[in-house]
Amino acid sequence: MRCLSVIGHIYDDGLCKGLKTHGIFTEFHDVENMQSFNFNIDILLLDLRGVDQTDWAELILNQLNKNTLVLMLVENKQLQVNSIQMLISKYAWDYHTAPFEVDRLTRILGHALGLIRIRLRCAAQANNSLHFPSKTIMCSRVMQALSKQIYRAAPTDIPILIRGESGTGKELIAREIHQKSQRTSGEFVAVNCGSLISGVVQSELFGHEKGAFTGAINRHKGKISQAHGGTLFLDEVGDLPLDQQVNLLRFLQEGTFDAVGGSQPTSVDVRIVAATHIDLDAAIKRGEFRLDLFYRLNGLTLELPPLRDRKEDIISLAEHFCQKYAAEYAVGGCHFSEQAKTAMLEHQWTGNVRELINRIRRAVLLCETGIIQASDLELENSINQSCFARGLKKIKDEVEKNTLIQVMEKHSGKMDVVANDLQISRATLYRLIDKHDIYAIDS
Repeated sequence: MRCLSVIGHIYDDGLCKGLKTHGIFTEFHDVENMQSFNFNIDILLLDLRGVDQTDWAELILNQLNKNTLVLMLVENKQLQVNSIQMLISKYAWDYHTAPFEVDRLTRILGHALGLIRIRLRCAAQANNSLHFPSKTIMCSRVMQALSKQIYRAAPTDIPILIRGESGTGKELIAREIHQKSQRTSGEFVAVNCGSLISGVVQSELFGHEKGAFTGAINRHKGKISQAHGGTLFLDEVGDLPLDQQVNLLRFLQEGTFDAVGGSQPTSVDVRIVAATHIDLDAAIKRGEFRLDLFYRLNGLTLELPPLRDRKEDIISLAEHFCQKYAAEYAVGGCHFSEQAKTAMLEHQWTGNVRELINRIRRAVLLCETGIIQASDLELENSINQSCFARGLKKIKDEVEKNTLIQVMEKHSGKMDVVANDLQISRATLYRLIDKHDIYAIDS
């Protein structure tokens, strides 16, 4: 058995020696000196004997991995103390009262280890269904090459940057990297940087202490701490506010961070995988993304092409998701008509794999015959209008580009005003600017 972590106020030599005779080695940590403690553990023995106040214990327990099994050691009289009762009720997997029977305590710890093994086995099986579609489904040469890159890079701790349009499956690739890494027993924690408001980014990422600011009524464990021992996925990292990028950079450089309102730096061990749909090179030139942060994130770049550029994958992906949702909704077997396949190959898939999944999920649920037609996918016009649609797209792009240039000239490049005039977000505005390469034309 691996070393068992014990936290308490006083080292119990008799208890530790008793456990050692059963092959269980202990590592004692004093509650007053927890700076070097690894919170990503499987089992914790929390010694509560001789205490009535439990605030210190709750602070420790809130930092543990959510799957940690906590065994509490208490005295009989403490079971009458309300704060102890609440702590046991909220956090304990089991508890043991003094005087201790080492044999019984050993059996409890053995059961805990068995439960952890079962959890890990079931988690691995469940995660297999969440993996990015395998090589047998990905027929295109570019995706086969990408799979090889993932296979080589995943076992390392090199930072990975995934680039690709929205809906191409960047988070699925990040999860695949996590599952193929040596951190698969740790947490995969995803953060959508584009959805974070500037004022709460630091609290969300790094956490905050109770009373750190108005409304901070409890201590909050940030996303980075939650990912300790696992993988932190920074989705849409290109949308992270510029004033907050320096805090992330400092953490990536030093491996430590300060929680909001905290007095001591916190050290964590995480693997960073980031993703973006915007052109970071262009964002750097505009002064909207830090070059030094880019280098920290860009240990290895994985380019995820849009679905329209890898048509060889469309039918195999469609059949994969068709079988998946047919089983999930218990609708029996279903397959695609030749007309539906033709329509899928002609469609432009501007929403990429996300759009494909949504259309197939709806078609599987609503199809009554077991044969999915183009109309079930709402692609009945794709075949007859594919050439015309491509013509319309070109016209639409020209109108879109000219409108952008006119409005930007009208407001002298003031992006907030431009976005407001066009009734779009700033993030969307910058995506359109990148798409049409407007700055390159003006320069």
